[in-house]
Amino acid sequence: MIQIKKNHRGLLHRDLGIPRGKTIPLSALLRAEHARNPKVRRRAQFAENAREWNH
Repeated sequence: MIQIKKNHRGLLHRDLGIPRGKTIPLSALLRAEHARNPKVRRRAQFAENAREWNH
């Protein structure tokens, strides 16, 4: 099981300007994968991969 640090939870939502609790649209994830900031790119890639998990 993958554990995300408490202080890292919700950072992609904050970076994209989407309120926590709302689903991030796929179009926003795809845009974030091409962001200048490498941390945003990594978070977006992780989120896209996690969409396919059964959790």
